[in-house]
Amino acid sequence: MRKFLSILLASFLSVTAFSQGTAVYPDSVSVHISEFAEQVMEQWKIPGMSLAVAHKGDIVLLEGYGVKKLGQNVRRNGTDAAVTPQTVFHIGSMTKAFTAAVLASLVDQGLLSWNTPVKEILPDFDWADDNVEALIQVQDLLTHRTGLVAQVGTYIPNLGYSREDIIRMLRYIEPMYEYDERFAYNNITFLVAAAVIERLSGASWEENVTRRILEPLGMTSSRPDIQGYIDAGPIASTAHYFGHRKGSANGGRGSIAVSPLGGEDRALEWVDVIGPAGSISSTAEDMIRWVEFHRADNFLLSPGSMAYLHSPQIKVSRDTSDTRHYGLCWYIENHDGLDLIYHTGTTWGFTGICGWIPELEVSFALLCNSEVSERARKAMMYRIADLYNPGRSHPYGYSGTIKHPVTLQIADGDTLRDWSTDGLEAWYKYQNSSRRRAVPCTIEYSSTKPSDLGKLVGVYRKASITADGKPINTDVFGDAEISMKKGRLYITIGPKGWTHHLEHSRGNIFLFTSEGHTFPIYFHNYTPGSKSSVSFEIDFNYNENFGPWIKK
Repeated sequence: MRKFLSILLASFLSVTAFSQGTAVYPDSVSVHISEFAEQVMEQWKIPGMSLAVAHKGDIVLLEGYGVKKLGQNVRRNGTDAAVTPQTVFHIGSMTKAFTAAVLASLVDQGLLSWNTPVKEILPDFDWADDNVEALIQVQDLLTHRTGLVAQVGTYIPNLGYSREDIIRMLRYIEPMYEYDERFAYNNITFLVAAAVIERLSGASWEENVTRRILEPLGMTSSRPDIQGYIDAGPIASTAHYFGHRKGSANGGRGSIAVSPLGGEDRALEWVDVIGPAGSISSTAEDMIRWVEFHRADNFLLSPGSMAYLHSPQIKVSRDTSDTRHYGLCWYIENHDGLDLIYHTGTTWGFTGICGWIPELEVSFALLCNSEVSERARKAMMYRIADLYNPGRSHPYGYSGTIKHPVTLQIADGDTLRDWSTDGLEAWYKYQNSSRRRAVPCTIEYSSTKPSDLGKLVGVYRKASITADGKPINTDVFGDAEISMKKGRLYITIGPKGWTHHLEHSRGNIFLFTSEGHTFPIYFHNYTPGSKSSVSFEIDFNYNENFGPWIKK
């Protein structure tokens, strides 16, 4: 029976529209969605994106827009330059829901429950607070409520540390909040979730995702590891940087900067290490299968597990007016009287969003090849919801029942809210505002610049205490070396022995870039007459100060 249902789901999404790679029904909602997609792409300077929309189990839009790499065009580079529904993108944090689904399947097998303490499964699990360590449950690993500050640990893999290394480092990362106090989005607890999966199943996280989800759903173009993206070759889209360029353009607001990413800036090693939180590569064609599985099917999971995945677990904001909650790797947001269940994804050079509207039986998946703002992606989601919502007070009146093709009666001069333009205005305003760092750096700054760079050269051993004096396992971090070549300083650090140029910033601060992220490094005790050994501390961006490395 299970095999039959798997085949049934695969055939459900194998309509002619899929085989042709495009489907836009004339005089219908899909036309308006497609037009808005083109507007979003143009306004936000997205080189290429792929979009799929389904309604009541029918694919109503399956389309690619733009090109895989900035600077290409179909006329000059051929049709292979164009983005299609079969183009491969990284889906970023949309991966998290796959990890949650694998755990749900283990729950269905009776191997654990959602409230099983992590310590029962992983006796070596180590947390900064021993009391909290005993309380953390499996579901807490997925719901961002352990007390860690948002995004803490995100850039540790950029130095070549493995999943196992980062799990061992958790002991030395001090939570900022009380356990279960608030929502604070992070990635590294998903590495622990993967360890739980591997301990109970006897297979890797990657094997579990493939065997339990991708294969049964017929997601043949999706892979959980970085090699899958690499193997996609010309079918894969190029990653693109997205940012703000200050200047006089747009009335002094500046402009959008977009450029292709390559080499080390692509951070492929980081993607692989962070895997359970963000490494899957997929297509819009595959992702609509994934979302429709959640919206309409439960043949892989029990109804109880499926409902639990989609149920609110914690409020995303402390603001009482906020109606957004987080389930087990799905946001649940009220939009004009409708529940939107979705998740965004962002990784180096890629972004996307996927989800569904239960009441309207609508699902969607959008993949972009630039790290464009969440406002652009949510603009697409809101426009889809607005077009399909027959109960909201907008000028689009529906003729007949809501089933494609849905003809829209548009009154002259009437428009829906332009979420993309509004979002772009808000984005420019934010980029030009004065902002403080979310997590202040507590490493001591000195305005004195090292005058003798040779004094910094040497091998540095990780101190046996953290910044606040707690004992630390130095084997997790290893030694580092500062070297000099032709008057330029270099640092070699991390288990893979990567070497990076040190560029002076100001005072005692130097900068080095590894796997697409720039780390400030603070040197101490280098001034003439100092009786202490030269040392340095690294700012990992979210105040994960593991204490100094001290020159031997």
